[in-house]
Amino acid sequence: MYKIPIKTNTYNIFTGLLLALALALPGPAPAAAIVTDLIGRAAVQGGGKTGPVTILAEIESNARVQLEAGARLVALYTRSGDEFTLAGPALVHFRPDAPVALSGTAPQKRVSAIGKEAGIRIRPAAMTQAAHVMRSARGTARIRLLTLSGTRVLDSAPEFRWQGIEGVDAYRFVLTDETGKSLHETSVAGSRLRLPDTIRLQAGAGYTWEVSARAADGRRHVSAGDFSLASAELQSRAAALRPPADAPVSDRVAYAAWLAQMELRDEAGSYWRILAKERPEDAALRALAAH
Repeated sequence: MYKIPIKTNTYNIFTGLLLALALALPGPAPAAAIVTDLIGRAAVQGGGKTGPVTILAEIESNARVQLEAGARLVALYTRSGDEFTLAGPALVHFRPDAPVALSGTAPQKRVSAIGKEAGIRIRPAAMTQAAHVMRSARGTARIRLLTLSGTRVLDSAPEFRWQGIEGVDAYRFVLTDETGKSLHETSVAGSRLRLPDTIRLQAGAGYTWEVSARAADGRRHVSAGDFSLASAELQSRAAALRPPADAPVSDRVAYAAWLAQMELRDEAGSYWRILAKERPEDAALRALAAH
C-alpha cells in the first residue's frame, strides 16, 4: 500500500492550521459612517483608530466618539443613507446601524437623499486628488497643468488652465483625440483656453492636450494631460444628485465625495476649495483643496 510521505503530510497539516488561524483572526472593523460636517472638536476613543476626527473621517462600527462642549458633528451611514447630527458635550457609540448617545443629547436623524441614492463608499485612495498627468520631453521643463489632467469632466466645453511662466506671453495649444488625430491647434495669449463652438467633445471619449512655450532663455516648456468627457448616463446622474449652492455642508461634502469616487476630480476639487473656506479649521478639507 502506498504511504504519503511524512514531509508532505506535515506540510498539509501545517498549511491547514495556518489557514484555520487566518480565518479565525478578526479582520478590520467595517466603517459604520463617514463624517460629512464638523464644527468644534471631536475624537475617537478606543478601537483600531483613535485621535481627532476630521470631515471625511471613517467611523468604524462600535467606535466611540467624544464631542467637546459646543461641537457639532454630522455623520452619514452610507449603507442606509441615514444622516445623524450630534451635539456636544456627548459620548456617542457608533453602532453598525445608528449612533447612540452614552451621554449627552441623542443624535438627530435625517434621511440623506445624496447618501442613499449615490451609494457612496469612501476609500482613502479614492479621496486623494490624483496627481496631474504632466508629460514632457527629455531636456524640457514642465508647465503645471491646473485642470483637465487625469480626470473625467461633465462640461462638454471645459476650460483648460495652466500655470503661466514668467516672461512668456504666448503658448502653443494642441488637442488630440484617442486616435491621435489633431482636433484643435492654436496660439494662446495667457494661461487659459476654451474651445471654439465648432469643437464639441464626445461623451465617453478620451482626449489629450498639450501646451508648450519657449522662455526668454530659450528653454522649451511643455506638458500634456489626459482627460475624458463623462458618459451621458454619468452626466445625468451627476445633475440629478447635485445639491443647490446653499445646501448644508454635509450634503455638499457627500456630493463631492461621490464626484471623486466617479473620477470627476476637477468637479470635486471645485467643491473642496469652497468647503475648505467654509470650514477653514478642517485639515482634511484643506489638504483636498490644496491639490
